Amino acid sequence: MALLRLRSVCTFVLLLAWLSPGSFAVKANEPRAAFSVELSNPVTPDEPPKRYKVFATTDPDGTPTGYNVRLQVHVCMDNQCRIVHLTMYWDALGYYQRIECPMNAPLTRMEHEVFTDADYRKLDRILKNRQSLLATLPYEALVVKQSEPAEGIDGWSGATPQAVADAVVEGAAFTTWVLWHYANGEIVPRLRTATCKRATPAYVRRLLQSEDPREADFALRYVLAQSPADNQYIDDALDVLGNTRQIEHVSLALDYVCRAATDQQKLHKRLVELARGMDGYTSRPILDYFTEQPELPAETREVLSAALEDMPYFAVHRILEMLAKNKQPAKVEANIVQLLDHDNFFIARRAYEYLQGQKNDNGVQEKLTAFRKQFGDRL
Repeated sequence: MALLRLRSVCTFVLLLAWLSPGSFAVKANEPRAAFSVELSNPVTPDEPPKRYKVFATTDPDGTPTGYNVRLQVHVCMDNQCRIVHLTMYWDALGYYQRIECPMNAPLTRMEHEVFTDADYRKLDRILKNRQSLLATLPYEALVVKQSEPAEGIDGWSGATPQAVADAVVEGAAFTTWVLWHYANGEIVPRLRTATCKRATPAYVRRLLQSEDPREADFALRYVLAQSPADNQYIDDALDVLGNTRQIEHVSLALDYVCRAATDQQKLHKRLVELARGMDGYTSRPILDYFTEQPELPAETREVLSAALEDMPYFAVHRILEMLAKNKQPAKVEANIVQLLDHDNFFIARRAYEYLQGQKNDNGVQEKLTAFRKQFGDRL
């Protein structure tokens, strides 16, 4: 009898624990309602927005890994089209990933023809293209209006202009346009904000170390917005700066490291090393940084001049132009003199032009005379 009462008590306690809010943890990557958003239908932006629940998935640490929203939307103004039912998915950074439609409510083209697998694949490619002309193409431009509506047409009757034929699924221009704006429109910054609120230092560092430029972009913008003076990300940001070929990321990373660095000379040496391995285009923000400084320490100027032999002409020109404004230490001048023997004649000639404008000792003058004698017809 006592054993029976004990079992009853245990069962009751377990039931209470199961029913109590917060008494259990959501499994990683198990969707759960995260927050609500109000989204306007891009077809009728002046009408009141509709509220949707955003469901999130997370990793074991609680960092978002993605979001999804169940949508029910009209895709044409006259409400003659079928309402679209689907679930749309984004990654944690707000990039569209995929859609899922109920088995009993597939997407359809004109005359309610069900999407083929090829249609879904094309739609997926279009929705992932943030540079699509659908971003700026007005809804009204999808068709040439006719005076009388034709029965069974997807939206207003008319033919899709040839200019946008490749940007939409054939026979589903309105559906494509509307879904593109849901995938890449007003919800995106809200999803990114939600991720920012849950981002941990470990998560930010992982994004900075990612080979996906979109993740590095997100992390750099996050750091600049949230903690631009926090130097815990400097090494990772410098790695981004040195490895990327996207000049915008170079600028973002440079902005952060210049704000967060506590040892300016150490930073300058690292920036020179990075610029040494860059082409003239991607090194431009670093060159801008150095040339905009009111006065660079002598040690920095020496490091810069020593790196000139490994830099492209554009970088050499910019740095020599900067150094010509002031009298330079002997070590800087010596580094520039060495450029007279550079394999690239244009760099050698640029060094000659620089040295011609300086007060040089007899040894340097002799080298200039020899250079002029050898290349006089090319000066």
